[in-house]
Amino acid sequence: MKSNSVVPAVNGSVFSFQFGDTLFAVDANLGGRIVTFSLSAHNILTGPAVDAANFGSTFWSSPQSDWNWPPPPDIDSAPYAASLDGTILSLSGATAPGLGLAVGKKFSADGQVGAVTVEYTIANRGSQARQAAPWEITRVAAGGLTFFPMGDGGPRKGPQDLLNTTIVDGVAWFAYDAAAITADQKLFADGREGWIAHVDGDLLLVKSFADTLPAQAAPGEAEIEIYANAGHTYVEVENQGAYVSLAPGAATTWTVRWILRKLDLAATPALPGSAPLVDLVRSLVK
Repeated sequence: MKSNSVVPAVNGSVFSFQFGDTLFAVDANLGGRIVTFSLSAHNILTGPAVDAANFGSTFWSSPQSDWNWPPPPDIDSAPYAASLDGTILSLSGATAPGLGLAVGKKFSADGQVGAVTVEYTIANRGSQARQAAPWEITRVAAGGLTFFPMGDGGPRKGPQDLLNTTIVDGVAWFAYDAAAITADQKLFADGREGWIAHVDGDLLLVKSFADTLPAQAAPGEAEIEIYANAGHTYVEVENQGAYVSLAPGAATTWTVRWILRKLDLAATPALPGSAPLVDLVRSLVK
């Protein structure tokens, strides 16, 4: 065991990694959902009081057209089997009928670096080959600033209205404005550098992952997606991995690294086009 690895505490179905003033918690009984990522008791994720079904950070198989709505409970919200091996929390979901896919999640935290690593696995438990991409959906409070390095092409719309962004020096910025959101809005885009970030007040959330090419995206999906609901209750900060073919019995893994930091807003303004903010994120994902 590495000396800087964090041993999770267990309280019923909730497993919590605590390092310094940072708390990262997962509920195995809620689809292995990430329910808390907080610094000094400020949770950057939404809770069930905001939306009883859509809160915290969940994981789906992509594309959504494979299952429409709602997401398969065995992947999204049903209990996962949990096991601890020292500092590693492993969660295993049941096979989703119709899809033949089962999801696994592994969580570990590095207290010295101040980061949590999440390894997702999609396994084909069916008798036919399947194609799928990994998809992480992180719900934060309505408001704040979401940004990512723009990849090939520009932001594009799907069935919903296009969410408004500005692009400054190759970085796309979504500054939440409730007055401009009169219906559900969503953005689809190719990213670059393998990260997306969100600021809520003086909290900075960074998620980093392997960058993918536009051709690797699932049909009708994208590496980066941002959603704001018409009810002005939450924003989804979403990232997807490569769309791959899985033979029966095969699996694919995908890793996302989570970081939470407190900002000095005087030195690092949380405004569209803020070069110091982009520089800080780039230093964190190196």
